[in-house]
Formats: sequence, C-alpha cells, structure tokens
Amino acid sequence: MIDQVAEVKERVDIVEVISTYLTLKKAGSNFKVACPFHNEKTPSMMISPERQTFKCFGCGEGGDVITFIEKIEGLDFYNALKLLADRAGVKLKSQSIKFGEKEYKADKKTKVFEINEWAKKVYHRLLLDHEKAENARKYLDKRGLDKNTIETFEIGYAPNSWDFLLRFLNSKGFTSEEAVEAGVAIRADGGKIYDRFRGRIIFPINNIIGNTIAFTSRVLEDDGKQAKYINSAESSIYIKGKTIYGLDKAKLAIREQNLAIMVEGNMDVIACHQAGFHNVVATSGTALTLDQLKILSRYAPEIAFCFDSDNAGQTAMKRAIRMAMQNDISIKIVSTVPYKDADEAIKADPKNWEKAVKKSRPALEYWIDSLVNAKSQLEVNDKKNIAKEILPVIKIIFSDIEKEHYIKYLADQLSVSESSLIEALDKSKKDSEFTKLDKNPSSKKEELSLIERILGFLWAEPGLLEKITNQLDNIKADDKYNPLLSAIKTGNIDRDKIKPESILMYDQLAISVLADIDQSADHAIEEELLYLLGRLNSEKKESIKEEFAKKIKAAERAGDKEKLKSLLVEFSALIK
Repeated sequence: MIDQVAEVKERVDIVEVISTYLTLKKAGSNFKVACPFHNEKTPSMMISPERQTFKCFGCGEGGDVITFIEKIEGLDFYNALKLLADRAGVKLKSQSIKFGEKEYKADKKTKVFEINEWAKKVYHRLLLDHEKAENARKYLDKRGLDKNTIETFEIGYAPNSWDFLLRFLNSKGFTSEEAVEAGVAIRADGGKIYDRFRGRIIFPINNIIGNTIAFTSRVLEDDGKQAKYINSAESSIYIKGKTIYGLDKAKLAIREQNLAIMVEGNMDVIACHQAGFHNVVATSGTALTLDQLKILSRYAPEIAFCFDSDNAGQTAMKRAIRMAMQNDISIKIVSTVPYKDADEAIKADPKNWEKAVKKSRPALEYWIDSLVNAKSQLEVNDKKNIAKEILPVIKIIFSDIEKEHYIKYLADQLSVSESSLIEALDKSKKDSEFTKLDKNPSSKKEELSLIERILGFLWAEPGLLEKITNQLDNIKADDKYNPLLSAIKTGNIDRDKIKPESILMYDQLAISVLADIDQSADHAIEEELLYLLGRLNSEKKESIKEEFAKKIKAAERAGDKEKLKSLLVEFSALIK
C-alpha cells in the first residue's frame, strides 16, 4: 500500500494542488503565497516544485501535498490520500493503509464523501434518463438550461419517494445511520429515517477540488406547504459558512479577471456560467460569512456582490458591505435594476449582465448614492438620516485612507462640511446590527476618556489583548487604573493579582463601555476597540505634531540648523 502513496504523490503536483486553493506567485524556482494557516499580509509560505514540499516561515507549517490537504481540508492521512487519489484517478486497494509507524483507516468522513458521490451520480442519471424525471427536465428547459449546462453542474432529480436514496445506498453497503451522518437523510422524532430530498431538483455542492460534499434542492411542484429550497444538513465535510457554491468551476476565471462576483442563488450562478460569465459564485445555504469572504479574497484582489433588488437582497448587501469594509476587503456592487437578479437580467439579454458588471461601483459609494437618489430633493432631515445610516459603517472601516475617502464622498453628496461629519462620526454609535440604543436617552452618563473606554473593553474581553500589541506602552492613565494598565502592558490580565476594590471599579467601567455595544453582534467589541485605538493613535500624532512644531519654530528663530535637522529626523521617526 505504501507503493500507492508513492503513486499518488507521483501523479499529483503540489503546485497544481495548492494553486487550487491559493493564488501563487513565482519566486525564482519556487512559488510563494500568504499562508492560509495563520493571519498574515506578507507571503511567508514557499512551495518547492523540485522537492514537492511547502513550508511556512511564519507559523512553521510544512510538509508534502498530503500534509497540505490534511491541514486545509481538516482530514486525516487516509482521507487526504483518498481525496488526492480520486483526483489522480488512482483507486485505493484497501480501506486501511500503513504508512511509517502508523496505520490509517477509512472512517466516517470517508463514508460521507462516498455517500455524497453516489447520491450525485444516481440523482444526475435519473434526471438525464428516467421517465419519472420528465417534469424536472421540462422545468429546467423552461428555466433556459441546456443539456451541456445540466451535465457540467451535474444537476439531478430526487423522485417523490420517502426511501429511494436510502434503498440505493443500502444496496451499495451503506447504512441508514451513515446516510443521516452524510446529511442526505433525516431521522424523524419517532426514530424512522427517510430521504431528505423528495420531488426536487438537485444541485450538487462541491468543495474547491470538485468533490461533492452536499446538495441544495428546489421543490419541483410548489404547493406552498414546504420549503422551496432545502440544503443538506451540515456534516463532517460540509460547513455551510465555509463553502462557496460554484467556486470549483469559477476559480480559474476569477483569477484571470482578478474579480470574483458573488450572487444570491444557485440558478444565478448557473445562468451566468451558461452565458459565458464564469467568474460567478454564490453562498451555500447561509448568509454571507467572513470565512467565505476571506476564501474569495485568496483568488482575486476585488469582490463584487450582486444581490436581488428586493428588500431582503438589499439588507444582505448592506451586511456584506459592513463585513468586507471592516476586514479591509475591497468590494463593489453590481446592480441588475430593473431586473430582479442576474438570472432574470441574462434571460432578457446576456448583454445586460455584461453592462451591469462594467458599471459596478465601489460598495459604500453605491449605498450612499442609493440613499441620496431615493429623494428628489434632500431636506435637512434627509441629510441627518442618511448620515445616521452611513456614519456607523464608516466608523468600522479598517483602512484610515478609506475612512477619509468616504467622509469626503458623503460630505460632497450631502453638501455638508467634512468637519461636521467627523464630529458626528465621533458621536455615532454602531447601527442596529452592531449595537443597541440606550433605553433611556435622557439619562446622562459620565463622559469617559479614550483610554478609559479602551481599558474597559480590555477588562471585559481580555482575549483582545493580542490585538493591541504594544499600542499602550507609552500611555498614562489615572492612578486608579494603573494596576490594570500595567497588567495590559505585560500582556496578561490576572484578576487574582488585583485588589477586590479595584476589580469592582473595573467591572463598573466595563459595564459603562459595554452599554453602547450589541454584544450579540459578531466582533462588535473588537470593532469598537480597534476604532478607539485608531483614535488614540491619531490624537497621539497630533500631540506630537504640536509639540514639535513649537520646538522647530524655536530652532528656526535661534538659527540652530543642527538642532532643526535633528528635530525633523526625530519627528519623522515618531509619526511613522
């Protein structure tokens, strides 16, 4: 069996495999890329075509192509080997393998992969050939899908039977329990197991390499009594928030065009691909997640979103913009108006989609313009409401350059001064997705300083200490906060070493700063902390500028050129 390991390694190229997941850059005879196993901006992972190995000099991860698949797919040695064997066309001869000192065996994940593969094949064959699927074929024809597209996406049909797939899987040696674990069957409250998909069009969901890991389905006859769309249950190989529909087919086009376009539905993806627009993908049975955004950003420097023009679509668009901008991911918006979605626009004329993509706008500019254009004439109250909606978004933008750009853009669109918006920005709270409003606006709170607010958040969430790396080293606070500030500077807040009366005071501080934060919102506390640290850094630089301006003027008046030169060098180093 060791010979088969060598055979698989010989047939798969590590550069080709890793480039399936990441965009590689040539570095002499090797390739380099940002490591997917830890957060970094500068590429520190090197791939050697000669040695067929990878090594990250940032986090230390390294190994051969099997190791890479183990790490990135969360598989053990056997399943990583099997995944690569399937890719290379090598059939493993045994359900176990002894490699080195250990023996690796097929496990539940192996079964889940196999069950999904068999389900895809039988559903697809039914759609193509069986008389029971005639209505399904007519439906897809009505939706404008040709045979080539149906075969490319391996679309299938699940008959209206409670146990069709279960009986098929049983005949292949799989148990009903294993079908439940794979997400294609359901166990009722009484314990009975039956098929998850019945009387539905089936769309396989693949991982990045092309293995089927789940399904999404659309009911064929919509009687209003059942969900129109149903997905497989999450399993050991299918995590909705980390899966992107169509990425296995779109990744090459995304790289070529340096643009990934994310739409809402499977049919939108399929319609785009059939019309020749291959850089289009969709979420997988869930709202857009940060993991999906980060995965897409590995393939292209820019992402465009095209959401339905209805209220739900616009809400999803705004959420996507917030998420991308606070994580420094560049995004645009593609609008299909007057059409509802990409599928509808393409059916009317494929050129509609091409024009819409060319006219795509930077995301927050699009959002601002949509609010401004909704009014024939902007009254003072309209401007206040637009600022109230947009400023909390600007507040969470990761990049200071982008913040400044959008402050200027919003000021121009509202015909107000930038200074008024900056002042309003400092006072603004996160909007309803990020924070809850004070239930008693009339109650006056004691104004807390920037450093007090930062200390309060770090006391509430000590895990955020790693986010502030040395940013508070030269900061001073009131004597009562010195024990907390000292602990923060050491990188470890140990409550046992702080006096009880101080703990009570710090708890009260945390309660005060958390009052304006929606703690149910993902990363809300972290977002506010990073914003405050940015403010603190800006104020520090302004203070340095004022101090050195006085010193430089004094040196100029005294005609001390050496002192002037020394001050300029010192000033430059301090404000970097």
